[in-house]
Amino acid sequence: MPFNYLGSMRKAQWGAFRNWTLNERRNVSSRVKVLNAELRRLGRITAFYETREETVKDTQNGSERVVQTVSEVRTKYLVTPGSSLEKLCQAYIAQGGSPMSISMWLQPDEILFSTNNDPTESPDDNPNEVFTDQGVESTPYDQPHGGAIAPRSTDSYGPGGRYAGALPTFPRDAMTLAGKYFDQADAGGNVAIRMDHARRWVRQELGELEHLEQRIIKLMDLREQLMEERDTLIQQAIGGSVEDLPNPPDPSRYARNLHLTRLVSEMDGVFYQTNSDGEPDFTTTKLGTETNPTGISLFDTLFDDPVGVDPWAVG
Repeated sequence: MPFNYLGSMRKAQWGAFRNWTLNERRNVSSRVKVLNAELRRLGRITAFYETREETVKDTQNGSERVVQTVSEVRTKYLVTPGSSLEKLCQAYIAQGGSPMSISMWLQPDEILFSTNNDPTESPDDNPNEVFTDQGVESTPYDQPHGGAIAPRSTDSYGPGGRYAGALPTFPRDAMTLAGKYFDQADAGGNVAIRMDHARRWVRQELGELEHLEQRIIKLMDLREQLMEERDTLIQQAIGGSVEDLPNPPDPSRYARNLHLTRLVSEMDGVFYQTNSDGEPDFTTTKLGTETNPTGISLFDTLFDDPVGVDPWAVG
């Protein structure tokens, strides 16, 4: 594996990786174009959900109030025309499957604010507003559960004295529907036997349907990975240092100390002496002394290049 060192390395190894990764910034433009083209080819699946009003109790004073919530009832279903996902969904439907039964297709990265401004930019935002499973009153969700399924958080017990903590937020969970904890394998044994015999004669058809289902899920997962690479990984590493990404990463979302230029500057300051202009002198090594420990002498796993070792052999 190229550059397969992390915590332990020689000066030549750092220099080789340093130059290679900085040169890779030249390919950002073509790399982003390929990512965008691949995302267009994959397409996306989008579900639209019913909004309704729900009466909840205020945890502060016990009074009731009406808030806007989003149910799991889908009102519309959209797949990008001409995309790979559209073709797979058409094939899935033709074999009797329903893409809605595969997943809720929640996309927390696509949450839209119902207010005119981002709440973090609004002077009227209340930073102490309480979050609940329904979100916050001033900024209602536009997807069920805020676009993410998670275990419930609670410090109290529900009906029948059952502790609801760790139960999923969606209402279709068997334990939630039953209102109690039980061993599903034992309780559903008789039903499972009947269902098994009902399925045996269509195992081949079920296998074909499952194959299509897994391909649809994989493409949606791939879409998330490509978006993560384009919008987060590349932006975090080199945003603001190349022409194609002229804006530096938002410090409220990205750590400044993890930017490539910052990392290179810090590592250069460890390995190399600086010249009169304050720039690293790549022909020297900052070894430090016993009375003035500095540079690589402060790290047990950073080394100078041994005499007689080929500096180009950086493995």
